[in-house]
Amino acid sequence: MSTQFKLFIPIAATAIAVSMFAAFDGSLRREGPAEAELQIIRTDAVRNRLWLLDYDSLTLYDNTNGRRLRRIILPDWVLLGKRCSCPPVMALDSAGAVFVSSNVLPVLWRIGPQRFEITRIELALDAEADEDAGFTGLSFAADDTLLAAAFGSLWRIDTSTARARKIATYPALAGACDATALLRAGQRQTSPVIATSPPRRE
Repeated sequence: MSTQFKLFIPIAATAIAVSMFAAFDGSLRREGPAEAELQIIRTDAVRNRLWLLDYDSLTLYDNTNGRRLRRIILPDWVLLGKRCSCPPVMALDSAGAVFVSSNVLPVLWRIGPQRFEITRIELALDAEADEDAGFTGLSFAADDTLLAAAFGSLWRIDTSTARARKIATYPALAGACDATALLRAGQRQTSPVIATSPPRRE
């Protein structure tokens, strides 16, 4: 990221957050106490893009000059405030598609890399299907395997079939929010790991 754009982020993100709160159109439903800020940033270096996720929308910027290219409202996006849960998150796959989670429901929103079409993916869980459980960490492996974290458990998500399979549970790490950090910490911890099924490589 250029020095010029590093200076742009804090100023622009603050202004954007204020303007987007004013433009709230009701397509987002919050649960629990609202928080003043949610700003998750991901950089797509290959396509020279920067994505910003906040409480109201997902915004795409040119990563060279900070020019806003597109603002996207996620339909029926549901989330809890950060005091009640780990925040939702977004991740980019190798093709440049963006995936956004809910921290309340097992649902993902996919934004296409070219036409920016939105696909709402309702996931079928192979465990805990009777509970409302969202994902608070998403991470793509080198082979585009999508890993997700939820309440100290690690999941593998197949977006093509809309299925999520629990890989392992780390009882000592129930508060972990990030899938990659959860996996690393789980490998280092001395307490037992409850394995459910190995990750499948396709």
